[in-house]
Amino acid sequence: MFLPAVFVALAFAQTSTQKPFEFKDDDRIVWIGNTFVEREQRYGYWETALLAANKDKKITFRNLGWSGDTVFGDARAAFDSPAKGFERLVSLTLELKPTVIFVSYGSNEAFEGEGGLAKFEKGLEKLLDALKPTNTRIVLFSPIPLSGNTPKTVERNAMLARYTEAISGIARNRGHHFADLAHIMDGEDSLTDNGIHLNENGYKICTPRFIASLGLDARTLDWKELDPLRQVVIEKNQLFFYRWRPQNETYLFGFRKHEQGKNGKEVAEFDPLVGKAEDDIDKIRKQLK
Repeated sequence: MFLPAVFVALAFAQTSTQKPFEFKDDDRIVWIGNTFVEREQRYGYWETALLAANKDKKITFRNLGWSGDTVFGDARAAFDSPAKGFERLVSLTLELKPTVIFVSYGSNEAFEGEGGLAKFEKGLEKLLDALKPTNTRIVLFSPIPLSGNTPKTVERNAMLARYTEAISGIARNRGHHFADLAHIMDGEDSLTDNGIHLNENGYKICTPRFIASLGLDARTLDWKELDPLRQVVIEKNQLFFYRWRPQNETYLFGFRKHEQGKNGKEVAEFDPLVGKAEDDIDKIRKQLK
């Protein structure tokens, strides 16, 4: 897999001067982003690894990823305008009262090329300004490159490198941690479904590299030992997904709520189920070696 020189330079320059990201007791981590983020909740490898690495701390994760989304809230706009989607993104994030926010955007925006770069930078700055009331520690992730070495892939990765450079600069200027995922696949082309999106094995194999992007020790992970924890993490993520993104949302809360809106109150009944899953996660973590 070909990576532009700027990817390599950024990986060395920024990560070599940053301190490792530190998790604290009672941290509430919220992850916002696009398909890359949304898919992780299906498999739970990265969340499980961070839970295992911080088993002496009480930390929780909430995934607000939305496939195809941008810093402007395009995908989560649904039947409304992107401005409404952006409003939803911010309000949901604030509602969760995070102490840490993982921000992962740039892949979709990069399709607009060099001409869209300034717009993306402005949009990311606006999003970060809107999240300021949380007073959180923020981690800005780079987009992941495409696998393969076709001319189109090389061209696409060169543009992703430009957007990565912009994200790195914004992180530096604002004092946020920059997590560089330029080498997340490290030349292994079998880790995606389509050259773009990581598959289950991709999330698993790339877990140490994800951990390393935070400046943490990417130790060997015993997935056989950690699988009971990962299964409960997946269950918790699914329950939370049903809580904040019910499949019949249009009927419960949207323009057709006159039909089934009375059942909207049942969505809150997922809260104790999510809480129970969190309790189970804590019990399993305490038993880890």
